[in-house]
Amino acid sequence: MRNTSCAAVGMVIGVLALSGSMFAHHGTGISYDLTVPPITAKAVITEFKWANPHIGIYVDIKDENGHVENWSIEGNSPYNWARMGWNRKTLKVGDEITLTFYRSKVPGVHAGVIAKAVLADGTEVLRFQRDTPTQGDGVR
Repeated sequence: MRNTSCAAVGMVIGVLALSGSMFAHHGTGISYDLTVPPITAKAVITEFKWANPHIGIYVDIKDENGHVENWSIEGNSPYNWARMGWNRKTLKVGDEITLTFYRSKVPGVHAGVIAKAVLADGTEVLRFQRDTPTQGDGVR
């Protein structure tokens, strides 16, 4: 009886210890400003990382003066996007896309979270949220 009680207490402690890490994951709204309209810009893929815990999309975007800015865009998990039919070949280095994203809350940082990407042929890929506007705040 004592061994069963010790085992039960040990299991409860183990479950509680492991569940604490679940609360450590950040929310998208903590890192990115979802309160303003997303940015929509023409971009060129410089790197596409299909890896856990989140996809990384690295792009060059021209600012309003024509200067190239390097941006890091976070995406959903490979698992979630694979369930929607996308994979590590969805984007390739050199692809020109129209990217809609919410920028980082950190001023001056060229980082964001993807809302959606549209390939040159008009195919919408890598949509992050169902409520993403179909039009951003204008294409740069």
